[in-house]
Amino acid sequence: MIDYSKELKEQFRELKSLLASAKKRKKAQEGLPEGSLRVTNSKGFPQYYFREKGAGKAVYVHAKDKAIIPKLIQREYENKAFKALEEEYRNMESFLKKYDPKCLDEIYDKLCKGRKEYVTPIAITDEEYVKQWMEEHPGGQNSYPEQGKYETDRGEKVRSKSEKIIADTFHKMKIPYCYEPKVSLIEHKTSYPDFACLNVRTRKTIYWEHFGLIDENDYAAKNYLKIEAYEKSGILLGDKLIISMETADHPLDISLIRSKIDRFLT
Repeated sequence: MIDYSKELKEQFRELKSLLASAKKRKKAQEGLPEGSLRVTNSKGFPQYYFREKGAGKAVYVHAKDKAIIPKLIQREYENKAFKALEEEYRNMESFLKKYDPKCLDEIYDKLCKGRKEYVTPIAITDEEYVKQWMEEHPGGQNSYPEQGKYETDRGEKVRSKSEKIIADTFHKMKIPYCYEPKVSLIEHKTSYPDFACLNVRTRKTIYWEHFGLIDENDYAAKNYLKIEAYEKSGILLGDKLIISMETADHPLDISLIRSKIDRFLT
C-alpha cells in the first residue's frame, strides 16, 4: 500500500504555518470596534451598515467613516479563515495519529511460515514489490562498447567514477536501482539512462541521468535533445526524470546528490 505520510506531514506543517500566521493577523485586528457589517445594494452601488456589539440596530456608514470598512471586511474574512484552519488542523492532527499505511504489511508479516504460503496478500508488501520491480527493470542493457571501469559497492561495473559515487549512495541509502536499463521513447527511440530507481514508499519509478561533461558544447546540445525526448515521452524533468551534472571545474556535489535522493526517492 502506498505510503503518503511524507506528503501528509508536509501539508500538516504548511497548515500549522498558516494557522500561526492567521493568529498573528487576528491579533493585529484587536483595535477595531466589535460588531458586524451588513452590505446591501442600492442602484448598483454597495451600502454598508455596521451594528456595534450590544446595539439594537445597524447604523449606516457615512463616506467620512468609510476608511474602516476594508478593515472590518478583512477582519470578518480572517475570522472565518481562522476557524476553518483551526478545524482543518484538528482534523488532520487526528488523522495523522491514526494513519497507518503499513497495517496490511504488519498483518501479513506476523503470519507464521506455514500460514504465509497459503495467503495471497490484499496489497503486495514492499519487499515483494521491490523484488518484482528489480525483475522488471534489468540493468546492463546498453550495448555501447566501452566496458565499465569502476566497480560499485554492489559489485556492478559502471563507466565513470561519478556514476560509482551515485550508485554507492543509492546503495547506502537503501534505494533500489538498476544501471543502464532500456527505456522506450516516442518515435521508436530508445534510451539507456544511467539509472532507474524506485521510490519504495510511493512505488514510483524515476530515471536518473548524470551529465559529466556539461561544459562541452556538443555534449550539452546532445543531452538537451535527450531530455527533450524523455519529456515528449511523458518522463518529465523533476518528476520521473532527475539529472545530476558536473564540469571540469565543478565536480560532483555529493551533498546535492543526497538532497535529491531525499526529495525524490524517499
